[in-house]
Amino acid sequence: MKAAENATTKHAILDLFGANCTSCSIAIEHLGRKMDGVTDIVVDRGSSTIQLEYNGDQQVLDKLCDFVARLGYEARVKTTD
Repeated sequence: MKAAENATTKHAILDLFGANCTSCSIAIEHLGRKMDGVTDIVVDRGSSTIQLEYNGDQQVLDKLCDFVARLGYEARVKTTD
């Protein structure tokens, strides 16, 4: 990652509802990494959260929540920095 990109990278935690299996997690992570503005994404099934590193644009969070909804689950932003 370039220094300029690192300076603008933000972290968010999203609550995740309904995605309890391994294949659910893999699908969200795999397709989430392909989204513009996403640097890294990890689904933690134990805590039912999504850990997201992204470019700081609120639209990325909105698109991720919409994307998760299209898969049949629900994601809500819990915290951002």
